[in-house]
Amino acid sequence: MANQPSVELLGVRFHPLARRQASQAIVDLALAEGKSYTVKPYSEFMPRAVRDPRIREILNAAALCLPDGIGIVWAAHYLSLPGGTMRALAQLPLSLASVVLSPAAIRDPLPANMAGVDLTWEMLSQLSQANATVFLLGGRQHELRGARKRIEERVPALRIVGARQGHFDMSGPENEAVIAEINAASPNALLVAMGFPLQERWIADNLPRLNVNVAIAEGGSFSFISGATRRAPYWMRRSGLEWLFRLLRQPSRLRRQLAIPLFVWLVLRERIRAVQPRRSTDEVDL
Repeated sequence: MANQPSVELLGVRFHPLARRQASQAIVDLALAEGKSYTVKPYSEFMPRAVRDPRIREILNAAALCLPDGIGIVWAAHYLSLPGGTMRALAQLPLSLASVVLSPAAIRDPLPANMAGVDLTWEMLSQLSQANATVFLLGGRQHELRGARKRIEERVPALRIVGARQGHFDMSGPENEAVIAEINAASPNALLVAMGFPLQERWIADNLPRLNVNVAIAEGGSFSFISGATRRAPYWMRRSGLEWLFRLLRQPSRLRRQLAIPLFVWLVLRERIRAVQPRRSTDEVDL
């Protein structure tokens, strides 16, 4: 995937693929020699990636970096628009309104929103067709159990060669036991669902010792697949309002979603800086 074109957003390079293309790319990695990983950052955690050079390094070292959420798709489109500072300010509310009113209008240069488990289901189906093996790592025990059962029902031909819940000591003997269990199964694809940025750090730190072809950072997908967390209605997902549905059902998410206004501000600042002289720095200031 090294020769794939990319779209840079706040120092992170995203690959502009449609969902089916992304799924096929993951399958290709699962069947290829060598080791690689795939990440799917979303807007709530982009401010953290801006602050932390190590997180940006991990994201940019991924073979595939895909946009999880309409916010990333919007930001890439907004940054691609022409014009100076005044035009950037005028375009901001209009482009944000397009997220709800006309989401298709902002799907350039990133053509697809990989949010939720839609990409996961597409990927699992294609992995099954390719006769690839899969190991599931992450979630709590009931989420993992429910996710595996649901996957086996929906993709019965998929070869799941192991599963392990994702709450363990990642720096001691327990981590070594997890690695040994994965290596004994030797899966083509390892799905890691432990939340951002824990899962990305774990993958980057342990991939050299893992006997897998590709590791995929899956966030909270096991919770959704198992039914432990309900997805928003289709019309809300289509309109980019899945975040609002989750907030209404889980008010405790408010603190985390306060990062969204900061994300919008960082994108606006990046747009304005693009038409002004920029100072050289190794780390972007907030």
